[in-house]
Amino acid sequence: MREDIKALLSTSAAHFSNDGVFLLFSSLIVYYSEPSMGLNITILGFFATIYILVSGIASIPVGRLSDSSDMDPELMFAGIVVIGISVLLFAVPFSFAVSSLSIKYLFAGAGAIVLGFGQAFYHPLGASIIRTSLRGKDSSTYLGINGSFGSMGRAILLFVAGILIIDFNPFFGLIIFSTYYFAISVIIYLSSRSLRKNGARSKKRPEHTNLKPMREYPGVIGFLSVLTSTIFLRSVFLMAIATYTFKYIDSTYHSNYLSFLFLSSALATPILGQPVFGLLTKKIGGNMALLASSVISIFAFTPFILITGNFYFSLSLFSIYSFAAFTGFPSILGFVGQKIPLELTTRASTWTWGIGSTMGGATGVMIVTEMHDQLNYSFQFLFQIMLVFLLLSAVTNLFIGKFSARLENQVQIEKTYSS
Repeated sequence: MREDIKALLSTSAAHFSNDGVFLLFSSLIVYYSEPSMGLNITILGFFATIYILVSGIASIPVGRLSDSSDMDPELMFAGIVVIGISVLLFAVPFSFAVSSLSIKYLFAGAGAIVLGFGQAFYHPLGASIIRTSLRGKDSSTYLGINGSFGSMGRAILLFVAGILIIDFNPFFGLIIFSTYYFAISVIIYLSSRSLRKNGARSKKRPEHTNLKPMREYPGVIGFLSVLTSTIFLRSVFLMAIATYTFKYIDSTYHSNYLSFLFLSSALATPILGQPVFGLLTKKIGGNMALLASSVISIFAFTPFILITGNFYFSLSLFSIYSFAAFTGFPSILGFVGQKIPLELTTRASTWTWGIGSTMGGATGVMIVTEMHDQLNYSFQFLFQIMLVFLLLSAVTNLFIGKFSARLENQVQIEKTYSS
């Protein structure tokens, strides 16, 4: 099998699985905060913030390890296994044998931390594996296809988790759900273990190499700084909305089933949106693709949060918003691949994804949690406030082109991919 096809298939399976838990903790907040469980929603909100922060911080050493060694398949495998462990930890507070509130908090918090650690692996690694396998060709289209599988995971696995939780109760449902992650991690490793930076079929033992600091590459720091700032502001909005949308929909329509159905249906639209924005990134550049994503998101989300009460109207608007908003994988990391030298690719990805996307998201969740707890604002009003950050990101987005123009194009963009 061609190296690039093998890379696309194995990383797509990993992306599907990794993003399948994207909103798992957000949906569990509803269950944890029920009177029968007794957990405080504000504390759970802080757990959500910690989970995202851990993901951002842990991605930095993962990126360095990837660039200094040839262990991407092992690291990708480890991330999926850790996610499976986190799902098991989330199940413990629902056990009939656990009645202590402190034990429930302990395992819910531990699950959030472990999930954050597991989520630190895939995005920079998947982008690196795909870019390496293409040997100098533009990776945006492949990243768009790969991102589509991540969107499938968000839609399908969230709905599967919801069915398991509703039909088997949260404890047994999550136990069953975790077995998928342990099984798929083995399949992912077996299918990707030959994909190495020094050659797809190399038998050479992975070796650590000395890393050249990014500051020694002219223009790279400035480009990454403005791009990461834009992604940070964008993610303040995106993750705050993503974390509390389930709670908002549940409080609006008073049905767990409708909440799972709403999010699963809306999150299906990026399955098409990811490859569309991958193509846009290839044709017009990542900065313009990001700007288009923000503009569409603003025009769809604004009426969604202002006009409530009709389930299908709200679903339609949120679906349009999701189509554009959850397309960062091809547009952000595809753009990095176009402008950043190959030897920096994973470290640069951890700047934009780990610091920009993930830590920006943690900031957004913290802001909404604090304002809801201290000021008792409704989620509808808080979501309106968060729109300011999306607008600010669109403004800073306009400056990216000036910095990216200083960098050489790193890829040979071709119409077809040859073997």
